[in-house]
Amino acid sequence: MLQVIEEEGYRTNIFAKNLKLKKIFNFAVLIPRPEQDSHYWTLPIRGIERARNELASHRIQVKFFFFDRFQEKSVLLAGKKILKENFDGLLAAPVLPRSFGQVLNNLPSDLPFVFFDSYVPGIKPLSFIGQDAFQSGLLSSCLMRQTIHQAAGKIAVVKVLPEDYHIAERINGFLHGVCDFRGFESVVVEINGQATPLEIRHNLETFYQRNRDLAGIFVTNAMTHKVAEWWKAKRSKQQLILLGYDPIPANIKLLKDRTINFLISQQSERQGYEGIYALFRHVVLGEKIRENIMTQIDIIMAENIDYYQS
Repeated sequence: MLQVIEEEGYRTNIFAKNLKLKKIFNFAVLIPRPEQDSHYWTLPIRGIERARNELASHRIQVKFFFFDRFQEKSVLLAGKKILKENFDGLLAAPVLPRSFGQVLNNLPSDLPFVFFDSYVPGIKPLSFIGQDAFQSGLLSSCLMRQTIHQAAGKIAVVKVLPEDYHIAERINGFLHGVCDFRGFESVVVEINGQATPLEIRHNLETFYQRNRDLAGIFVTNAMTHKVAEWWKAKRSKQQLILLGYDPIPANIKLLKDRTINFLISQQSERQGYEGIYALFRHVVLGEKIRENIMTQIDIIMAENIDYYQS
């Protein structure tokens, strides 16, 4: 019998064993508050909840720990709450890398964790699920170049603060692409993510008065609609290309009326969904998980946005 087992490469069915023991698996999710970043985080939360519902019969439970993405201390407080409970895995969006480094250092060394949306250099999770940020920035620069109306002018790169590593990589990719645009100059414009609409408009208007030859705007996150609302309110006959990220309702509305020309989708709902399944496959099924699960870089326009709405 032992010889047959050895020859056939028999492995214990971990899932069946856990099912017999009636074990419940608890996964923690560390994520910004849903309403922040223009309600962007509702997208991955939707995917997480869909995965949780599908895996409920396998005794998978998910508990959310929300933090203020503009407050380092908020991440640390959420991390302390996670420590008080016994979890089998962690899914996290590490948008404040310094605080996340501290949180992960305090967690049990054998706790498997998965990153999605962003990452922290120097920290190796079980898996990272997200988009190639540099390549998406590079793609955005190609879109800009192929559709821009003027023969020369300024291109505004709107950097929303505080930025994380994947936002910085988007900017790097875009700037790498536009460096060969003859006659064009790229200028980075910083906007506080917590700024009021009035403050944002003032910031953008000040920039515009100094750069009246504006030919394009690249917004690096879901706040694209706030920039588009400013431009639409100007009622200017000047044509420019405005592109940004994420099919959230406010962006979709302005995409449909063609104030926004393009949105880049990073398949955020899928990222949350894949994150829970990665933990399930590793913890419950004992499977090996890919270190990087890269999501597609989708270009969304008014003509195809209806196919991205659930």
